[in-house]
Amino acid sequence: MKVRNLAKGMAYSMFAIMLSSCSSNEESSQDPVDPSVIRFNAIATRSSRAAVTTTANIKEFAVTAYTDGKMLMDNVLVTRNGSEWTYSPTAYWPDTPVNFYAISPDISNSADIEGASTGTASISSYKNPGNVDLLYAVNMGEIQRGAPVNINFRHALSKVNVTLSSSNSTITVKINKVMIGNVYTKGSFFYPRATTLPGGDAAGYWHNQSELDNIQLFAATGTSGNLALTPEATDLGELNLGGNPDFFIPQELGRLAYDAGNKAFSGSYIAVDCEIFDKATGGKLFPGSHTPSYLLVGTTGCGRIMYPVTGGSVTEWNPGCSYIYNITIDNPSVLFDGIEFGVTVDEFVDGIAEETPAV
Repeated sequence: MKVRNLAKGMAYSMFAIMLSSCSSNEESSQDPVDPSVIRFNAIATRSSRAAVTTTANIKEFAVTAYTDGKMLMDNVLVTRNGSEWTYSPTAYWPDTPVNFYAISPDISNSADIEGASTGTASISSYKNPGNVDLLYAVNMGEIQRGAPVNINFRHALSKVNVTLSSSNSTITVKINKVMIGNVYTKGSFFYPRATTLPGGDAAGYWHNQSELDNIQLFAATGTSGNLALTPEATDLGELNLGGNPDFFIPQELGRLAYDAGNKAFSGSYIAVDCEIFDKATGGKLFPGSHTPSYLLVGTTGCGRIMYPVTGGSVTEWNPGCSYIYNITIDNPSVLFDGIEFGVTVDEFVDGIAEETPAV
């Protein structure tokens, strides 16, 4: 996959976390600093979105380090303990330069850093859970300076959100389910072979994406039934407490198409299962007798509206970019010709956005 170097795509901002290398039983933050002990200073991204890792909610990261082709730190977990950070066993500066590879949070239960001793570090076959903001950092050729190693984390995944609204006062749109379809959920990641400095160009990339799947963003629950849209855009995924999938494997996106022969959709898409009613009469406008059978959703009484995730400049999801699909359902008549919707591409940091043409 081709990875573009987007100035607006990679987000960096600093927060200072002094990481002592003491274990809970051996040392404390009050002990004199041993200059031969390796310490860390972490730099990561801030954002107003709760799901994104920030200074306030980062809990851990794991460090693998090599020197002179030999392992110095083997996926050592650094954890928050109140206002302090600790790791064990303690690592000491050698006489030769050290290469550090960090990942947050610890993913050793699903994938490990490979090949770091040869300078081609990678994470093989990472299965994306969807609700984890995966961060990575590289520090090449570090030597003892009597100061912490400044590790600058970057986002490895793409952040994707879908918002829906309806401002037409003559109709009622009720949402049953929203999903993103035909997207890869597994991939391998190559670390850059250079230090990930703030504002620098060094960036990792994904390859060998696999396991196409449909990711559910929202499903109506409870006794109230389907959720009625309002003029205010709503991120329905945020209503699914505890399981909101925000983060996706960066990937090229296939164009949405329908194969009539095989009766199947290809390409990547957003599917919205809904009903549309005339507010004055209560009559159902969608789905109706005109709706093709392949857009009818079982026994739910809903029809399925399909939206492409490509359009304008958006042909792929890149690491560190946030993609917001703003869907407005206002005019049922355009269901026969296709509904227009807008896409914004955002950094994880607030305040910068790039508007793309409607598709």
